[in-house]
Amino acid sequence: MHCALTCLRPRQKGYVLFPHSAYVRNDSLHLSLEMDLNAVRVNTLTSIYFTPILKGEQDKLELPPVIITGTKRYRFERRERTLTSRETPLAIPYLVLLDNQKTRSKNIEYNISIPFTTWMGDALLLLRQEVKDCCDLQLLGTDTLTRNLAVASQPETTAVATTIPADTIERQPARKQQPIGQGTVVMPLIALVMTSGNTYISVNQQTRSALLYIDYPLGKDDFYPDYKNNRKELKKVEEILNPLFTDETTRIHRIRIRGYASPDGDYRNNEQLAANRSRLFSEYVCDAYDIPYHLFDVTSVAEDWDGLVYLLNRTQPAYSREALDLIHRYGIFSGREKHLMELQGGAPYKDMFRRLFPKLRRIEVVVEYEIERKGSDE
Repeated sequence: MHCALTCLRPRQKGYVLFPHSAYVRNDSLHLSLEMDLNAVRVNTLTSIYFTPILKGEQDKLELPPVIITGTKRYRFERRERTLTSRETPLAIPYLVLLDNQKTRSKNIEYNISIPFTTWMGDALLLLRQEVKDCCDLQLLGTDTLTRNLAVASQPETTAVATTIPADTIERQPARKQQPIGQGTVVMPLIALVMTSGNTYISVNQQTRSALLYIDYPLGKDDFYPDYKNNRKELKKVEEILNPLFTDETTRIHRIRIRGYASPDGDYRNNEQLAANRSRLFSEYVCDAYDIPYHLFDVTSVAEDWDGLVYLLNRTQPAYSREALDLIHRYGIFSGREKHLMELQGGAPYKDMFRRLFPKLRRIEVVVEYEIERKGSDE
């Protein structure tokens, strides 16, 4: 079922926002918002940024912003983007909409999917508004759209479609979400068009992601593509990357790789294990596809307790309430794992070790890329 979100209408701030739904499918959070920005006006030298933010107690994730911009400000930003080195790429917006005489509508459907982690389930949904006229962004304000996402499981409907309104924006052919291997999500981010006379440049910026469950020989961190089921898992990455190299108009913007370790064992060993496996897998992808390493963003999670909490809540084993209570009561370095091992004589821990921990040992791959098209209105 969908999670219906509360509607916020801060008309005095120049926008109306309808949060539609939030749900988890294929280990990804799918979020749907509708923005009515028709009351927003900017001059030719100004742009306004609307940035959705997920905020937990200790975590925060800024989503791609929607930008309403004047013509000259857009040209300045495009020049800055062109001159920026690839070692320090600019963040990719969800949508850039030119505010000029040709703009007829500023209704925007904001549909996005991102790799899900447990803290997002009860996160705040915020909207930050900023203005830019010459130099840095200046904060206008931050609104709370909903105090608890309360995400639901997979709804019956499957497709998440992105609609780009307004005649000043060249519509791109709709792309349906296709499963690229188990746990893979295709996320259209932006269709950006700058109209100049009868010509335009369209930059379609997208993200694809996959979860890989890699097998490793005992005591090894290196990635062995032919070991056990690894070739099948590697195919998920191949099906994301191979098409990107067949189109000369496609450019990879960034590849995010994050490795997770399960909570069993010594923390320092798990920390080193997750970091090494993330790094070595990224080096394998870098060498296999001849991708510059500065495009890689490599991180790791030493012990994925958030993931375990999520699995306990989702699978609801008989011991879930007691196990969750211990996890919340004791810190990682205050005997949490020991207390879990002692729970009910050790049977729940053995069950988690057998059924849940293997799902926590994974590598998350997110590829951000751009497709640039040139065309004419004639």
